[in-house]
Amino acid sequence: MRNHINIGLAVAAALFLSACASSHMVVVEEGARTTRPESGKALVYFVRPTSFGGAIQATLYDGDDYVGTISAHTHVAYQAKPGKHIFMVIGESADFMQADLLEGKTYSAVVMPRMGVWKARFSFQPGSGMDQLGATKQVTLGEAGRTWARENAASIREKKAAYLPKWQEKPEGDKQTLRAESGR
Repeated sequence: MRNHINIGLAVAAALFLSACASSHMVVVEEGARTTRPESGKALVYFVRPTSFGGAIQATLYDGDDYVGTISAHTHVAYQAKPGKHIFMVIGESADFMQADLLEGKTYSAVVMPRMGVWKARFSFQPGSGMDQLGATKQVTLGEAGRTWARENAASIREKKAAYLPKWQEKPEGDKQTLRAESGR
């Protein structure tokens, strides 16, 4: 009996957590997917093709701007200003990717989960993921996500302040970089 209660509680907790996290984003219908950069922009796909660490959401930022939250088998199509960016992904910790984006080009990066102490951590794999777009659902920012970002801004700033200096200390060759020439 006790095992059935523990299993029931675990299932209920997983459903609750996935329902809360998924409400940040809205699935884009197949025919309405973003496939090209807007005029004057670069398009960046952030792709999470695996279910490893699937119960944990990856939260994406462009500097201090909330881009979205992705879970297993989803991707975000982000319209970015051309130029230099520092993208951040947050799970248990924060990791970063520098980018130099050209107007009219399309880029991609896989958001890859890895083991953390309490929950999954995430890192970027720049220049990969284009071939996995069809196997993932495109999601876009919903009002619940915007509200979540406002309510959690202080916590996000603290995480960025804790992890960005460590990333900046890395040798240039060790930093994840989305290069201008990798755009299509």
